[in-house]
Amino acid sequence: MRRVAPGAPQGRQHWMDLLRGGAILLVIAHHLRLVQQIWDGSAPHAMVVLSEATAPFRMPVLLFASGLLLARSLEKPTGRFLAGKARALLWPWLIWSAMMLPIMGWEFGRDPLWWVNGTYTWFLLVLFLYYAVGLLTRWIHPGWLALASVAGWTLPPQFGVEYDVAGNRPDKFLFYAVFFFAGAALRRTLAAGAVPVAVVVPALLIAAGWAGYAARIDMEPAIPVLTQVVVLIGVLGAVGAAQRIPRAGPVRLLERLGRNSIVPYLVHLPVIELICRNVDLSPSGATFALYALVTLAICVLAIRLRPMTGFLYALPARRRSAGEPDPAPRTGIDVHESEPAPVG
Repeated sequence: MRRVAPGAPQGRQHWMDLLRGGAILLVIAHHLRLVQQIWDGSAPHAMVVLSEATAPFRMPVLLFASGLLLARSLEKPTGRFLAGKARALLWPWLIWSAMMLPIMGWEFGRDPLWWVNGTYTWFLLVLFLYYAVGLLTRWIHPGWLALASVAGWTLPPQFGVEYDVAGNRPDKFLFYAVFFFAGAALRRTLAAGAVPVAVVVPALLIAAGWAGYAARIDMEPAIPVLTQVVVLIGVLGAVGAAQRIPRAGPVRLLERLGRNSIVPYLVHLPVIELICRNVDLSPSGATFALYALVTLAICVLAIRLRPMTGFLYALPARRRSAGEPDPAPRTGIDVHESEPAPVG
């Protein structure tokens, strides 16, 4: 019988699916807005505002949810842990980065920094590095690592180093660590019960104010300490809200998107680029809606095809002998601690 760590989630945590599904939807809307602006000259103003307002929170939500899975992953032997993360994170990072080259331009492939931080697959590389750090520091409480991220991101500006938050964000590996390790640190607390309403309401109000500020300045705020703390508060507010939303039809659809989040995350941007580059429609709200529906439809189709195309999202494992446990990797972005990873 499988051993369950004290305080580990019992049964599927549907709010994690919803949280990831909502974040993925916002990522898709953000990238569609950017690409449409590049190729069509403009995008609906409402989508520009939404994109800027949610910019501080989209990726922190995904990283926080991934951090919740760290402790369970670390129960594996070191070799299996590293092999699983390499197959589930480094493999799709490599092949989907390569797949972007014929779309974006082959010249990007000659720039080592492009592979690290020049396209949307940076998220998978970041996750691998955080899991590796978690392995190397497994005897240190992850809360200390979250605090170290805040301190580390705060120090460079004190010595005259300015962060280019509007560019490729070379600081993002350090900046986002606080959310991953905060998720790991709060795993038991969130497993024990929902975030109290007395925390959720003020947290969402603070997040709304920060989102309004981000939209007004047209970029992610980059204020040492304050930015990471405020965004983390907003993430906890989102967690508390997701834990309380009734599981009606549209919510279940978002949960399904979140349950398979690696698929729409990897599929959506190539689709958006190809649509906006090759379809000649006047920029408008209707055009944006059409592009969004087509992109989501292709992402849903990709999810349905995943049993046949799993090699696109994780390097297939060696064949198992009879009775051998399933070595399916946990990516940290589309599985829960309480359930086995989907096998591609």
